[in-house]
Amino acid sequence: MLARMKKGPCCGVVLAACFCFLYVATGTWPLSGGGPWSGDPTSTSFTDQQQQQEDLGYTDDSSLPLNYPHPTETLNDGLSFRYFDTEVTFQTEGVAGRLLTQHEHALLTSAKEAAKHYLTQLHPNTAFVSGRYRWLPDGVEYDLIYKDEASDVTSRVTLFQKLEATKVLRSITVDQKTVVNMVVTLKGRVAKYATFLDHLVKNVLPYDHNLSLTVVYFSDDFLDEAREVTSSRLSSLPNFKWSFIPLEERNFSRGRGLHIGAQQKDSKYMGELLFFCDVDVLMHSDFFSRCRSNTKKGHQASRENTRFTQTRSGLDTLKYFLLVCILTLLPITQVYYPVVFSLYNPKLVYPLFDKKVPPVNEQLAVDEQSGFWRTFGFGMACMFRDDYHVSGGFPDIRTWGGEDVALYQQFLKLTNIKVIRAPDPSLFHLYHHKDCMDTGSSSYVACLKSKAVTEGSQLQLGLSLLKLHQGTDLEGVLSKRFYYFWLVPYLGLLLAVSLLTNLTQAVLLLLNRRVRYFRTV
Repeated sequence: MLARMKKGPCCGVVLAACFCFLYVATGTWPLSGGGPWSGDPTSTSFTDQQQQQEDLGYTDDSSLPLNYPHPTETLNDGLSFRYFDTEVTFQTEGVAGRLLTQHEHALLTSAKEAAKHYLTQLHPNTAFVSGRYRWLPDGVEYDLIYKDEASDVTSRVTLFQKLEATKVLRSITVDQKTVVNMVVTLKGRVAKYATFLDHLVKNVLPYDHNLSLTVVYFSDDFLDEAREVTSSRLSSLPNFKWSFIPLEERNFSRGRGLHIGAQQKDSKYMGELLFFCDVDVLMHSDFFSRCRSNTKKGHQASRENTRFTQTRSGLDTLKYFLLVCILTLLPITQVYYPVVFSLYNPKLVYPLFDKKVPPVNEQLAVDEQSGFWRTFGFGMACMFRDDYHVSGGFPDIRTWGGEDVALYQQFLKLTNIKVIRAPDPSLFHLYHHKDCMDTGSSSYVACLKSKAVTEGSQLQLGLSLLKLHQGTDLEGVLSKRFYYFWLVPYLGLLLAVSLLTNLTQAVLLLLNRRVRYFRTV
C-alpha cells in the first residue's frame, strides 16, 4: 500500500524535516587543516621558519589565541580590520575612505618600523606596500605586506601590540550645582524659539534647577514678538535667571552674538559655565550633567599668583610662582564639544514606518533610521568664561557658518587646554529647511552638503527616489520585516498537511482495495 503512495508528499515531509533540523541546529563546526599553515610542528617548513625566527630573536607568545574574534562571537560582532596604505585608510564604519590622521600615522609608524627591522635581516631591500590593523580587547593586531623588488619576494608580517595596565591619571570632584548659562543668538525664527523655550520649561528645568539663559537678538521686525515670547514663557519661573539682550545691528553674526552674550555685565549672576547653543537644538536634562563633568576651569592660577605676590615676597613667592607654572602646564583645563545627533526630515522618515509625525519631544531618540551624528558641526560647546576669553573668542564672521570651527581650532592650538569631543545621546539638532542662496559665498558648497545629508539616510532617499520615478507605494515599507521564525509555524503547517495527505491517500487505497474485493466476490 505504501509503495503506491505518491512521491510528492513524502518528499515534502523529508525536505521539511531536513529544514527543521538545519534551522534548530545552532552549533559551530571547527575547521581542520593540514600543512605548514596549520601549525604542525612536524612540518618541515614550520620547523625551518621557527628556527629562522629564533635566530633573529623572535619569540612566539603561545598565550595569544591564533585567531580573533573568538568562535563564540556572532557575525555582527566580528572585529573587522582597517586596510591602509601609505596615506589612505579604508574602514567599514563611518567614512568609506579617508586620509590617515596624524595620530594614526604615529600608531602605524611604530608597527612598520618593527616589521621593517625584522625583515631587513632576511630581505635588505624590502619596502612597505600596504597593511591592515584592528583594535582587540588586549591590544592592536597588524598585518603588514612588504615586497623586496630585488628578489621579487613578498612577505606578510603579523604583529601584536599589547595594551599596558590601566593607570589613574587624576580624579576631580564635579560640582553638579554649578550654574550653566545657555547662550543663544537669534534673528527671526520666533516659532522655533518658542518651541525651544517650551521644551526647556517642560522637560529640562523641572529636573535641573541650576540653569540660566542669555538670549542675544539681532534687531528686526520680530524683536518685540521675541521679547514677548521670552517673557510669557519664563515669567512662571521666578527662580530662573534669564537675560534678553537686543542689539541695534541688523546684520546677523552668530559669532558676534555669542561673544556679546559670553561677556555680559552680570556674568557672575548668570553663571561662569557657558553652553553655546542654538534654538534648533533640544536636549534632555542629563546633558547638563555631562556639561559640568567634561569641563574644568583653568587659567585662574595666574590671577591667584598676582594677588599672592602683592602680599608676599622673597623665597615663598618664588616657590609659589614655580608651582603655579608647573600646574599651568598640566592639561587639567577642559572644554566640552559634544557631537550632536541630527534628526532627519520627519516628513520623510515616519511615513516609511507607516507612522504619523509625532510631537517634537517624542522625536528625541538616537536611532539609525531617525538621524545621524553631526560630526562636522562644532557649534555646541561647554566651557568656562575665562577659558573662552583666553582662546580669543569667536571671530566676527558675517556669512553662514565658520565661526564654530574657528573657535575649535583656537582651542586645539592651546597646549594646556584639553578638548573633549564625544557623541552625546541627549543633544538633538532638529530638522529645518535650509536655504543656500548666496552662490558666491565661500560656504555655499558646505551649506549644500549640510542640506543634503540632513534630509534622510541613503536607504530612505533611495526609496523616495523609487517612489518618485516608479510610483511605488512605500508607506510603511521599513516596518514590514520578514523574520525567519515565521518559517517554524509555516513548516509545521506544511508537515501537518503532508501527513494528512498521506493518511487520506492510505484510506483511499484501502477503500479501493475493499471495493475491488467485493466486486470480485
